[in-house]
Amino acid sequence: MPDRFAISAETVVPMNGPPIDHGAVIVLNAKIESVVPKHQLPSGIECDDYPDSLLLPAFVNAHTHLVLTAFRGMADDVDLFTWLADHVLPLDLDRREDECRASAAAGVEKCFRNGITAVAEQHYTTWGRDAMHDAGMKGIFFYEVFGLGTLDLTRSTEGHRELIEKFAGEATNEICFGVAPHAPYTVTPPMARMACEMAWKYDLPMTTHIAETREEVEFFLHGTGRFSTARRGARYPTPDGKHTSVDYFNDLGLLTENTLIVHGVHLSDSDLNIISDIKCPMLTCPTSNSKLGVGIARVGAWVNHGLNVCIGTDSAASGETFDLFEEMRRFVLMQRGLTGELDQFSAEDVLRMVTTNPAKAMGMSDMIGDLREGSCADLLLVQPDLEGVIKYRDPYGTLLWDVKSENIRKVWSDGQEVYSK
Repeated sequence: MPDRFAISAETVVPMNGPPIDHGAVIVLNAKIESVVPKHQLPSGIECDDYPDSLLLPAFVNAHTHLVLTAFRGMADDVDLFTWLADHVLPLDLDRREDECRASAAAGVEKCFRNGITAVAEQHYTTWGRDAMHDAGMKGIFFYEVFGLGTLDLTRSTEGHRELIEKFAGEATNEICFGVAPHAPYTVTPPMARMACEMAWKYDLPMTTHIAETREEVEFFLHGTGRFSTARRGARYPTPDGKHTSVDYFNDLGLLTENTLIVHGVHLSDSDLNIISDIKCPMLTCPTSNSKLGVGIARVGAWVNHGLNVCIGTDSAASGETFDLFEEMRRFVLMQRGLTGELDQFSAEDVLRMVTTNPAKAMGMSDMIGDLREGSCADLLLVQPDLEGVIKYRDPYGTLLWDVKSENIRKVWSDGQEVYSK
């Protein structure tokens, strides 16, 4: 492609203003120069025109584990605890470099194919980050830290500290770096304090899985349940029936306005009050949560608390695909089934949960998430199947209900095609 060109479509959905009928995006040197009605295009500019299509920002997937892409189907019918303890951890992924590099590369390719050009990758190996770099994908690499069961906590904590310092020095504008204390039930206080210290020292975002299961709630409130055996090897405070996992991580300083909370299926009202006071961004993974049987998050309560809400896929090993169109639909259907409320989430609101909201949660709003002057030319072109639909829906409704991943025609990252049907 030339350094300057345009892409026009029947409708451009910029996500920072109203949809533009017969609109166009002008790209200059991998950035968006402007978004205009097609008739305002400069004369002589090369323009690819796509009638009957919608052009919108590429999707942002703010929670996944690219390294696990090739392990889809390894445990289809087990709960989270069994899935993690008996299937994922025994894989010893840090010893399977060739397989995991290929798995992460396949994950990036699948993301592009599904209209995703930016992700928040979370793992304790760097193969996902490397795959992102090699393919030109943007996002955050969250280095995942564990502390449970470690015999030498001091040595383990210092080893993680050294790696965090190393990775922080390797961050770029396109692939930022963050710290991911895995979950309250796998991170001991010394590890948590180290992660918090490093986040403050290097101004790093954080992310963590919190309140994903009922077992986690029981574990922290009462010290019983399936996690109680593992508890003996960790240095947690004594349960008193009052303090939850949110209280625990908050007391350790891990919850900040730059901490992305993932799952939150079993947050109490008091938990939500803490989170809303801090203004942590929130992310739900509807398919993964349902497949593992952990439940459906009360996302309406998140919104009522004024929180920034995102939708992510989790890994392909638990969420099955990187199809955010399907994830959005399932999200709406599950929330309606949970509450019976039909007007709680507009189609525009839901589209924001995979574009502008995760871009904000990841601190990358100036680069991705909407179509604005100076942002990266990360674009998604879809041609919906409208057979039997006489355009009753607005563009947001069309994108939510009428578009499947198979309707994706092209995807651009920095103005370069990364997928074409």
